[in-house]
Amino acid sequence: MRTRLISATSTTARMALAAALSAVLAGAGVAAAATGGTQNGPTATTAAVAPAPTPPPDYKRVGSEPRNLDQLKAQINAYYNGYTDASGHHHIGPHSQWAADVATQIGKAKAYLEERLAHHAPRVPAIMLDIDDTSISTYPVNADYDFGGGADASAADAQADADNTYPVVQPTLDLATWAHAHGVKVVFITGRHDNLTTVTRNQLTGLGFPIDGLYLRPKSDPPPYLPCGTSCTAEPFKSNTRKYLEQSQGYDFIEAIGDQVSDYAGGYDDRGFKLPNPMYNIP
Repeated sequence: MRTRLISATSTTARMALAAALSAVLAGAGVAAAATGGTQNGPTATTAAVAPAPTPPPDYKRVGSEPRNLDQLKAQINAYYNGYTDASGHHHIGPHSQWAADVATQIGKAKAYLEERLAHHAPRVPAIMLDIDDTSISTYPVNADYDFGGGADASAADAQADADNTYPVVQPTLDLATWAHAHGVKVVFITGRHDNLTTVTRNQLTGLGFPIDGLYLRPKSDPPPYLPCGTSCTAEPFKSNTRKYLEQSQGYDFIEAIGDQVSDYAGGYDDRGFKLPNPMYNIP
């Protein structure tokens, strides 16, 4: 799901923050050697999962005071085993707890899909995949901009999409490839707006994803199957698109997979599988 980016920090401040976070994570045992920005996540069968780095201890809270924001950001970076390269850009570290949790969820999704195909044999079996933080990870830009952002972060996000430098979520790619090879339609339904259709298609195919359908939210001229028109939020857009494909194409969505509950809520899929995403929430 497309990340929501807010007020930007200065370049100097971002670099200082990146250095500070790198030092904190390095002290907790995070790998600091840069290996590039397009690492693949480990698979469920081959990854040896290292213990997650221990984030700094929380400070004493008073009354009903929420958790400290800086501590939460440090925990998120530790969850991704995040590290910075020589230029101060963030990357997902090897054997992160995030990757292990993704592999576990995708493993469950594959087992359910295999069981359904073996015992129920839908006429036109299909799965729905979200894109951002389901098929690719936007962690690098989110972390670069301290999980905030603004115009600079939005531009960096758009550039990462166009250049196809966001890391693929490897277990999702593996599942999509397996499903397509077994006659299952692989349909992407994303909250991105449809002015990004070409960029998005190139991004997915460049990573090796099979695409049997790609649906983005309309900025104008919405199709008649969307009663909410151009004002659709994630849940009604995705569920109404699944409904349309079920009724017009005979698709049976065995499962819908995303990093947000809104990716699979609203019906017209048999089961939803949520991937971890501690960076933002889209209702």
